[in-house]
Amino acid sequence: MVKIDCSNLIHEMAGRGVTARDLAFLLGEEEETILSRMRGTSEWVYSEAVIIRNALFPECELGYLFQEKRQDA
Repeated sequence: MVKIDCSNLIHEMAGRGVTARDLAFLLGEEEETILSRMRGTSEWVYSEAVIIRNALFPECELGYLFQEKRQDA
């Protein structure tokens, strides 16, 4: 499982007034599911990450919004 760092996504959401509820509505998911993914306790689906980027943050790179968490050695 790849851990995803959503800190940039959260930052961009805050700057535009986008909520987890908005993401849930966009994806047809429960808000708690989105919050769980943002906390890193469940996995993002690639196609959903693309939908989020295309619909809400088209000028942002996908890898910027959904960064792989670095593993400290």
